Amino acid sequence: MNRTFKGKSSLQRTSSVGKVGASGLLSLLLVPALLLSACGNSTDSPVANGQAAPAQTSTNDSVDALYAQAKQEGKVVVYSTSGRANDAAETFMKKYPGVKVEVSKVKSDQMMDKVTNEQDAGQFNPDVIITKEVSGAVGKEMVEQGRYVKYLPDDIAPTVDEPYRTQAPGYANYVEFRTIFYNTDHYKQIPVTNWWDLTTPAFKNKVYVADPLSSPAFMDLFTTMVIHSDDMAAAYKEKFGKDIDLQGEENAGYAFIHQLFANGLTVLKGSDDVLDAIGKTSSDAVGIAVSGDVSKVEEKGWHVQPIYDIKPKTSVPDAGYLYLAKQAPHEAAGKLFIRWMMGEEDGKGAGMEPFNEVGSWVPRSNVTTQNPVDFEKLNLWNFDADTLYMTSPKVRDFWIKQK
Repeated sequence: MNRTFKGKSSLQRTSSVGKVGASGLLSLLLVPALLLSACGNSTDSPVANGQAAPAQTSTNDSVDALYAQAKQEGKVVVYSTSGRANDAAETFMKKYPGVKVEVSKVKSDQMMDKVTNEQDAGQFNPDVIITKEVSGAVGKEMVEQGRYVKYLPDDIAPTVDEPYRTQAPGYANYVEFRTIFYNTDHYKQIPVTNWWDLTTPAFKNKVYVADPLSSPAFMDLFTTMVIHSDDMAAAYKEKFGKDIDLQGEENAGYAFIHQLFANGLTVLKGSDDVLDAIGKTSSDAVGIAVSGDVSKVEEKGWHVQPIYDIKPKTSVPDAGYLYLAKQAPHEAAGKLFIRWMMGEEDGKGAGMEPFNEVGSWVPRSNVTTQNPVDFEKLNLWNFDADTLYMTSPKVRDFWIKQK
């Protein structure tokens, strides 16, 4: 089946799973309460447009009380988009014997259908949800409908950066983004400073990207370029010294996508495939991949580095959210495991370690980043959940026509 998202313009886009149900369509009639972003709370920080955050569960539970109840529950069931949950589970079960962690790895959009179908059938299976956004659909179709519930303990909340403390629909345990990687054996200096560089003869047939039709987060990058077409037009003029000729395209964001394909863009299955293509041996090609994949460089034998500053903006934030599931059958164990992944009150707990890696940023004031640059200093667009949700279908259709 295919998930179909409908915007106010009646445009549709199809992702990899199930059709949006009545609750998804009903959510489009509601005033959204979303505000997603990265660290910081100034108007210049990468904060999404939105309104008040949804309600969350009781957050003043003590660790001892949770553990006592969790031992009676015996286990915690986790649906996760990230394999990092398994690493956190190992240390959790050593810290809290008697509570077993069961992790099922599921893609974000597939998880939405799975949870919706289960809950509609009266089956409340998972306790904890670890998910990325799906072009704003997770917030609209799952959080606003009460299927995913925010949980942020009172003792941890003061150290959490906005908007994840009070304004976002969920707590982001880590944030990453899509950016350009280059081969460090071939290039001794950063080869790209402007997104429009990729449309020049120097990079003809030398740009790789993971398929945005399979990964909503990659599509979010290109959709954000369309949303911020004025920025793309300004970057074009800075690069080429003249105003952009749209050549019939609606705006500079669409023109960039078109020119990227016209210059021989190669679309591969996933981020690892991109970095394999450019990083196994010396290569003058570049690739658009996940910032977090820089942590795999030694393991995979890649000779690559990400670029952290590209004009007009480097990228758009992609957060990994932690939620409790609606009517979690092992609620205390779920809360205890979420606390563990957050690193507990001081941010130093072992459960945080799999998430606080090079290429990923933790939005907490008492957690030191492993990266060479602080997240709030990155040159990122806002994650505008509402506009992404409404615009993605059209950009997806445009992308398909370029192939």
